Amino acid sequence: MKGNDNKLSPFEAFAYCFGDIIGSGIFVSPWSIMKHSGSIGLSFIIWIVGAFIAIIGALVYVELGTKIRKSGCDFAYLTHGGWEPAAVPFLYVSCLLIYPTILAIQTIAFGGYIVSGLSSIFYFDDDEVYILRHLIGFLALFVLVFVNMFSLRSFAGKLQIAVTASKLAVISIILLVGFYYLIFKDGSKHFENSFDGTTKDPGGIALALYASLYAYNGWDILNFGTDEVENPRKSLPIAGLGSIISAAVLYVGINVAYMSVLTKEEFLIGDTVAVQFARRSMGDFSYVVPFLIGVLLLGNLNTTIFGCSRYVLAGARNGYFPSYLKTLNPESMSPRAAVLAELVVAIIISFIGDLEHLLGIMTFAMWTQRAIVQICLLWMRYKRFEYPKDAFVTPIFMPILFFGISIALLVAPVVENYYVAIAGPVLLLCGCFVYFIILPRTHKVIFQKMDYYLVVLSQLLLNVDIVEDEKLE
Repeated sequence: MKGNDNKLSPFEAFAYCFGDIIGSGIFVSPWSIMKHSGSIGLSFIIWIVGAFIAIIGALVYVELGTKIRKSGCDFAYLTHGGWEPAAVPFLYVSCLLIYPTILAIQTIAFGGYIVSGLSSIFYFDDDEVYILRHLIGFLALFVLVFVNMFSLRSFAGKLQIAVTASKLAVISIILLVGFYYLIFKDGSKHFENSFDGTTKDPGGIALALYASLYAYNGWDILNFGTDEVENPRKSLPIAGLGSIISAAVLYVGINVAYMSVLTKEEFLIGDTVAVQFARRSMGDFSYVVPFLIGVLLLGNLNTTIFGCSRYVLAGARNGYFPSYLKTLNPESMSPRAAVLAELVVAIIISFIGDLEHLLGIMTFAMWTQRAIVQICLLWMRYKRFEYPKDAFVTPIFMPILFFGISIALLVAPVVENYYVAIAGPVLLLCGCFVYFIILPRTHKVIFQKMDYYLVVLSQLLLNVDIVEDEKLE
């Protein structure tokens, strides 16, 4: 690869981070936070606390990303520390379930919002809605997968900047309308007695915080593809911290806008808050809102494709997936086979009945992984691993604090749904079974031949080849 021609610039890196954070969370989380916190005042506190937790997590992952400049996020960090028995089961669960599930949910959500907008013009019965939301979602997914077959800087990065600009335009409309109501329509009355109804239930507060962290999730997206980020020491802190702080300011502003228009009772109606907001304040323009939300989700789809394909690529480079999944296009350095593999898995998962139920289990596994990564980071510090001299280093209390937060976030969903505590470990045990029992047997001749023919097939169909790691620098 010539220079940084196919790498993300700091601005494009920020667009990826910001674009991954700002998504459906701002339309779903406000309702959940208000429901569990019980009051307007506490809900604002929850939003701010969630931002601080996200900043702590981002700082820790900036340290990891600038010390261990490899793609693969948690998998790369655990294997660098020599913790393969912990890294590989999480790799399989993440690549085969967690990220394809997230991709499937985002795909169906995109299709659902577009169909919702079309429903104001046309009538669809339940079967037609089911078919249309899948078809429209898959169409968007196919287009984005095609874009990700080419250079990040030339195509996917530019698309992400355009989508991020669209998100800012939508958010600006919400802010302008909301603050108009606040200043000229006596919207401030909705903030009187802001702490009335505040919950005293620790479990409710924990679930509200969980919802806020869902809205801030995405600050680690660049850690999945650090190899493809120009100057990680500069780009990771700017993109990670800048996107969280920007998102926090916008989230607080958007919630002020929502609450300037809606009463607390209207806020808690079981619908997307933005739709309720538009119906009350925008008249006929409210019919456009589902389409605008769909545009926002395109950015999340693009970043999820980027992240999960690079996770697969990292696993394949280390020999835990078939070799064809580590092939790259020699011009764009795009992992085309890995991108297509995640597309296939996501489509299969999208036809599973209750995706949200499955995502709860996947989230438990994800936070378990993050907790283990913090232990690994502390262990590597204790062993004094060698790192680049310009690596970003956080105070020792930060990984310890983030470890504690991760453990607390594991307890919250278990209290609400005990099955999560059973299903999560069972999935990880399945990953252990693959690592300890199946993987050692893949060195047999029949598997070697299958691996070879898959590489040849990928080379013929996708114009890819196996690129040595040193050529990626």
